[in-house]
Amino acid sequence: MASLAAHRVHAVISTLIDGLTVGAAEAALDLPPRSAARLRVYLAMMAAVAADTVAHDLPALRSAFQGMPSEGTSPADRAVNRHQALATTAWGVAAMAAHGPVVRALRRRGHRRPHLLVGVVAGVGAAATTLPVRWRHATELAIEDMATAQLDAELAQLLDQPID
Repeated sequence: MASLAAHRVHAVISTLIDGLTVGAAEAALDLPPRSAARLRVYLAMMAAVAADTVAHDLPALRSAFQGMPSEGTSPADRAVNRHQALATTAWGVAAMAAHGPVVRALRRRGHRRPHLLVGVVAGVGAAATTLPVRWRHATELAIEDMATAQLDAELAQLLDQPID
């Protein structure tokens, strides 16, 4: 059972990873194609997403390795994941659709890394659209954890009382 702060920290980290993934995918286009630098950016993005996924699913992974049955994903978790997937995909597609004309216009104005600028805008947009949903869900999870802890304490107290 995690505290409100722990749930919110995870929400913020997951949101930052969403924004960085969308932004880095666009910003990497400033690097030469098939270069080691672009490969490092893509590998770092994949590692960040994998680490966030494992951190989110760690309790289920522990249960699976201990041979315990896994709990299904709650409808609230599915809704948050669906919103995150749709928001990051939409920002990624928008960046991809707009980057041609926007990059050309930025290059004409003398910007050396126009894809980086488009990536920053898309990444901040993706993070800004996913954070409120993740923040609200973190609060709901913390309330649920506090209620479960309270019920566990009451049950423990009842079990400790002698039977007459």
